Amino acid sequence: MDKFTVARALDEIAHYIELSDPKPFRARAFEKAARAVERLDEDLDELVASGKIYDVSGVGKATGQIVEELVRDGTSRYLEELRAQYPPGIFDLLRVPKLGLKKIGQVYSELGIASLDELEAAAKNGSLAKLKGFGSKTAEYVLQGIEFARLRQSQFLLPVGIEVGETLRERLVEVDEIEDAEITGSVRRRLETIRNVNILIATKKPKAVAQKLAGIVADLESLDDKTFKGVARSEVDVLFHLASPAEFGSELLRTTGSREFVEAFGEIPKAAKEKDAFRAAKKPYVEPERRESADDLKAKKRPKLLELDDIRGTFHVHTTYSDGRNSMSEMLHAARERGWEYVGISDHSQAAYYAGGLNDVRLKQQHAEIASLEDEVAPMRVFRGTEADILNDGTMDYGAKILSRFDFVIASVHSNFKMSKEEMTERMLKALDDPHVTFIGHLTGRKLLAREGYSVDYDRIFEKAGERGVMIEINGNPNRLDVDWRHVKRALDRGVVLSIHPDAHSVGEYNAMITGSWVARKAGLSKNEIFNARPLEEVAEWLASRKARRERVSS
Repeated sequence: MDKFTVARALDEIAHYIELSDPKPFRARAFEKAARAVERLDEDLDELVASGKIYDVSGVGKATGQIVEELVRDGTSRYLEELRAQYPPGIFDLLRVPKLGLKKIGQVYSELGIASLDELEAAAKNGSLAKLKGFGSKTAEYVLQGIEFARLRQSQFLLPVGIEVGETLRERLVEVDEIEDAEITGSVRRRLETIRNVNILIATKKPKAVAQKLAGIVADLESLDDKTFKGVARSEVDVLFHLASPAEFGSELLRTTGSREFVEAFGEIPKAAKEKDAFRAAKKPYVEPERRESADDLKAKKRPKLLELDDIRGTFHVHTTYSDGRNSMSEMLHAARERGWEYVGISDHSQAAYYAGGLNDVRLKQQHAEIASLEDEVAPMRVFRGTEADILNDGTMDYGAKILSRFDFVIASVHSNFKMSKEEMTERMLKALDDPHVTFIGHLTGRKLLAREGYSVDYDRIFEKAGERGVMIEINGNPNRLDVDWRHVKRALDRGVVLSIHPDAHSVGEYNAMITGSWVARKAGLSKNEIFNARPLEEVAEWLASRKARRERVSS
């Protein structure tokens, strides 16, 4: 039994344990062992025969015994016993958003549910809602999730593709017969969801490389003499494209672009470097993110796309005052360490009680702590803001008296997503009329591969935002990436300015600025269209003048 099959068996054991065991450490131990076995460079059979399998970091006594049994007998008695306890296909339920293994174990043990069809029936007949920890709202959410799961089968978020691709690429470049390896396809184009990972390999010895690929991914098969397909992490399809070093650039171009882009490009000249292929074809170089369509091949003049280093600061940052996981001090110091000129703190408003929304007393405490930290993080400027809920009737949470204290206000919808398109549009249009609103946060409320966004009339919202001088957020959280890059041009045409925000709830989530910048690049934006690519002096002046205008109107 090869290492990938062993790793899959260990993962399966981990899943079964989590279905019934309230203590997570046993399941985590098998998951850890699975990753350790998957990464092995040594021969697994030899490690087991010599007893050195127990020396492998991540493999313990209990998990090592299972590995030994799998290698020796091709099966595991423990795994077979677990399989006998549950119907086949029960793990299909994992495709339903927010229905984790513990809840799956609950619905199976209490209702005997082990398939999407059975889960759907229970959600409709009311039996699911009666379970402890569910209720009618959860049952309704599950129904939506089932429909979503059926539509989004075998898709993954972009960061999954990047992590899988980079992990494989690092291993490939260590193979002597491989001269270069690059991630291509939809991952290189930075598409928000992907179905597979494509990797281009430069080699003069394709047969030798093909043999070694079998030790890097599972279930390797040949699609043709230059293309191989395998599976990584037991779930992600990987396509390997082999090319000679002299044709590496040509193949990088071909395997990166969408079908529309490649067909519009026409004959691709032979080239070792991709830019040379563009040059030889007398075509303008088009950045990978812009190769979904052929539009940029026809453009006479194209702006220089935004770079991550163009970003001078950001807004939409949460702390432990609401639902953040890092303190005010930690979030501010981490922002300064990134070299930003400014950062805008925006914990939730009081209506967001489920997220620790701040009442007036907590708000004053928060502002006092910001004041106490400002000298420590200087010369970075700290702007005081809020992510205020757009209430059901379109009015803003807190009201004018409290909203007037802030340097900026992010207006977001966090409730009643089921409004009709007309109702939701009117709700947001009314919020845009509030002079305190600076940004619209996560425009549609979508959660990629988990929740469809609510339906709105984009043109009416963009029109009103342009008129009111309200910016639209590009929410860089990789689970959101909202506003969708496909709608950005319509916003620009109506005079809307965009701003890239991380929606950070921890120090690590500042990295969402990276994914947010990819959205901007896919939309064809330069730094001139991005508010937080402006220097501190300009941003501070803009916010202050907007606040002053509002105060003049209200007086």
